[in-house]
Amino acid sequence: MKSNIRRSLVVGPVMALVVSGCLGGSSNSTQPPGNPTAPPGGTAPASAPGSGAGGPSSAEPASGTINVWFFPQGEAAEAALRVYETQFEAANPGADVAYRELPEGDPYFQGINTALQGGAPPDVAVIEDRGWMQAGLVEDLSQYFGQWGVTAEDFNPGGLARGTEDGDPSTPPIYGVGDFLGGNVLVYNKALFDAAELEYPGTDASMHISEYVDLCNGLAQPNADPAQTIYGCAMPEWGFGIQGKDVFGPDGRTPMGNIDSEEMIAAWDMGTQVIRDGNAPSPDSLEQASESDLFAQGRLGITWTDFTEIPKYQDNDITFGLAPFYVIKEGESFVDTFTAPYGTFVSSPNKAGALAFLRFLATDAQRIRMAETSDPALDFTLAEEVGYGDDDPVKAEYLAVLQHAQPQVFVPPGIDAWDPAEVNRLMTIENQTDSRPILEEMAATAQEQADEVWVDWEDLAE
Repeated sequence: MKSNIRRSLVVGPVMALVVSGCLGGSSNSTQPPGNPTAPPGGTAPASAPGSGAGGPSSAEPASGTINVWFFPQGEAAEAALRVYETQFEAANPGADVAYRELPEGDPYFQGINTALQGGAPPDVAVIEDRGWMQAGLVEDLSQYFGQWGVTAEDFNPGGLARGTEDGDPSTPPIYGVGDFLGGNVLVYNKALFDAAELEYPGTDASMHISEYVDLCNGLAQPNADPAQTIYGCAMPEWGFGIQGKDVFGPDGRTPMGNIDSEEMIAAWDMGTQVIRDGNAPSPDSLEQASESDLFAQGRLGITWTDFTEIPKYQDNDITFGLAPFYVIKEGESFVDTFTAPYGTFVSSPNKAGALAFLRFLATDAQRIRMAETSDPALDFTLAEEVGYGDDDPVKAEYLAVLQHAQPQVFVPPGIDAWDPAEVNRLMTIENQTDSRPILEEMAATAQEQADEVWVDWEDLAE
């Protein structure tokens, strides 16, 4: 599936001159492929500038050059950005929006950090590193929401959480606002469900993983010829921990008791069994064809999508439906959602222009994005008001599934003991059948790492 900006925000490089000691550069692998890792990057100024609370009003007209930095977002999203540029400049004749696209990963982090060191960061940027927020380098946008005519409650909480340092958009500060809402959801082949006489999943609640496994076994059509095999489902290793709280606890600080919880152990045991049985593709099989390709070929009953692959399925005449992601704890419903959280730095040169452009992103751009792409707006209130999906049942179903979005628990980088790819390897390639000893060892080491990284993270704000 496509990479680019349709992902969950994770913490990137540590700003070594802000805090003594290094938190490390690895991300915590609780999210689907396409989520950026957190590679080591550059450094930030030795002391963070002061708060922007006394800065310019966001209602001031824009003028001058407004430098906007981002990394690749995909063709449709970048086309929408060009429309924003045209319409914003038409409404602000004295302004010039100057986009700069940097490669994702190290080049983006290092480019921003170098600019911060030099005292001339971009005016607007995708705030991809929560360390920038925690260190006081980013402007709190929530103080301007009233001037913009929006409230935090207007925006989907799962997406807006990407613009916060602690994953909680219900209270200030909020450092970034996006123009769209994406989500990792399930997509299923209705023809295969009909052939197996199985009931379609609903949009109103997540399936427990045991229900997902039952569907997987019921949909699978093994064949001596691997090219003719129809797999019942995809069982990605990141799916077991897609909810961060299931891995690190609701406080983000307690891997022990969560990585090795009874629910997690049971999920791994039953989830990897379908791979060993051949009812879900193995890692080796996925090297030959991705889950998305198998689904488009009609050879996969149910899998995940971030909505970018929907046109491929339609082009291949796959009749499909959407559902919330499965969960490992009974009675929960969950969809991992995300956006590109644009913000401005406290030391950005053209602060008035930056705030005017961000106001545009939070208001006018929400409508434009829905007109230019298949994505709903981050402003869920607006998406419902304008009737997103009224003329398209796929969009309507997507919007219904996204209602299950919840903010993710925040965890600082540096906890690399949690390694779902290694658990998956041991249980599908090495054919181990009991995940308990594997997870208990990971949980103990992860707890030691969590205790250390949280101390360093809190020091970053001092």
